Amino acid sequence: MKILMVHKFHYIEGGAERYVFNLTDLLKAKGHQVIPFSMQHPRNFASEYSDYFADYFNPNQFQSKSPVTILKKAARVIYNRAAQRQLEELIKKTKPDIAHVHSVYHHLSPAVLGTLKAYNIPIILTLHDFKLVCPNIVLLDNKNRVCQLCKGRHFWHVFLKKCFRNSYAASLLVWWEASIHKYLKSYIRNVDLFHSPSFFLASKIVELGLPKKRVKVLPYTLDVRRFSPATSHSDYFVYIGRLSVEKGVLFLLDVMQHVGNGKLYIIGTGPLEEELRTLVHKRNLHNVSLLGYKSGDELKKLLSGARFMVLPSLCHDNSPLAIYEALSMGKPVIGSRMGGIPELIEDEENGYIFEPGDAIDCADKINHLQENQQLIPLLGMNARKKAERQFGFDHHYQSILRLYEETTRRANPA
Repeated sequence: MKILMVHKFHYIEGGAERYVFNLTDLLKAKGHQVIPFSMQHPRNFASEYSDYFADYFNPNQFQSKSPVTILKKAARVIYNRAAQRQLEELIKKTKPDIAHVHSVYHHLSPAVLGTLKAYNIPIILTLHDFKLVCPNIVLLDNKNRVCQLCKGRHFWHVFLKKCFRNSYAASLLVWWEASIHKYLKSYIRNVDLFHSPSFFLASKIVELGLPKKRVKVLPYTLDVRRFSPATSHSDYFVYIGRLSVEKGVLFLLDVMQHVGNGKLYIIGTGPLEEELRTLVHKRNLHNVSLLGYKSGDELKKLLSGARFMVLPSLCHDNSPLAIYEALSMGKPVIGSRMGGIPELIEDEENGYIFEPGDAIDCADKINHLQENQQLIPLLGMNARKKAERQFGFDHHYQSILRLYEETTRRANPA
């Protein structure tokens, strides 16, 4: 099967890209031809199809004294005709059987969906965030408070509340973008099947008005075999992720003031990094260390030595791959009751769930595991079993093939 893999980035930017490349590796290993379509970028991985990629475009760079230039860039965010032309050339060259589309907004734009449909290519779209119902993508307002006012149709709220990048201009643009594609039915008319990694995200998309039968839930995948379960641990636990308000890292410092023993290693980078360092010093939090960005074997080694992982998200995370990796290494996870997180953590089976924003509840769960370390091996064994059962390549391959088959049937009904 020839699978056209469409995503705006061809390098690792976050969880969406990690899934795209995990899936690509899986499909190639099973003998399928995977044809990427993306945007040109200096960080891109090598590809024999890179000449067909859309020109590099950074929608964040709108600094210009010329209103005409600004309007041209805004138009490209909403409807990227140049990306359509490049995609058309790639389609003619490769003649794919199906298109697996991921995040295309802002860089490639939903215009590419119309191009795929014009060539009668079945389209499955993986939902990595809440873009279809929230122009700010993450169901948060400009003060990082959970917000669901737009509900897939009342998009003016993003402008009134200045949700996107805390900017009226940027919020106006994504309001227009969402409204235009809602009017054009760019997603509903062109996409044959929607793939959601979590039931929570699927429920929000169905609220948009999509028929429930066109939204299928299947968790992400990763090669579990590359994550050896650790049978021993040191005296620390970890947070791994972006250092931003909505991820709960500032909240985590409040939690650590109520934790009796053990150390927290914060791994990652982001806009709060310097503020976190200042607060750790100011509050004399000797049980907290910021390790910065880590990857590859170094990150695996740190996770392997941890007692468990804590994920204190204050936003509705879709299906964090950090949890997949922790469970694959046999590490229990303590996570907040937000978004798709409770779907991955079975309370008291492979970790614990706490109420979001409740520092005492979170600290109680951490202290419980610290004081009852004999529970860690059992929780870790359950974690690994869940990873093998639900996230492994073999299971995902059979499931994604069924979704491809259903996508094709819907695109070409008998």
